[in-house]
Amino acid sequence: MTTEPNETYLGDGLYASFDGFQFCLRAPREDGDHVVYLDPTVIMAFHDYVERTARRFTGVTVEGDGR
Repeated sequence: MTTEPNETYLGDGLYASFDGFQFCLRAPREDGDHVVYLDPTVIMAFHDYVERTARRFTGVTVEGDGR
């Protein structure tokens, strides 16, 4: 299990990187990495989902751009 030079470890075996256009989430596994690429539109949709879910279940808002 190696870390790419521009990766950040997020926890729970998940690494993140950004190539200038899209975000990459990588989860190393014995049989090969599981990788997902997310463009900025999808990242914003995911952020909105996390915000709504956090608010609904905990009453806490996620810090961000104030949207």
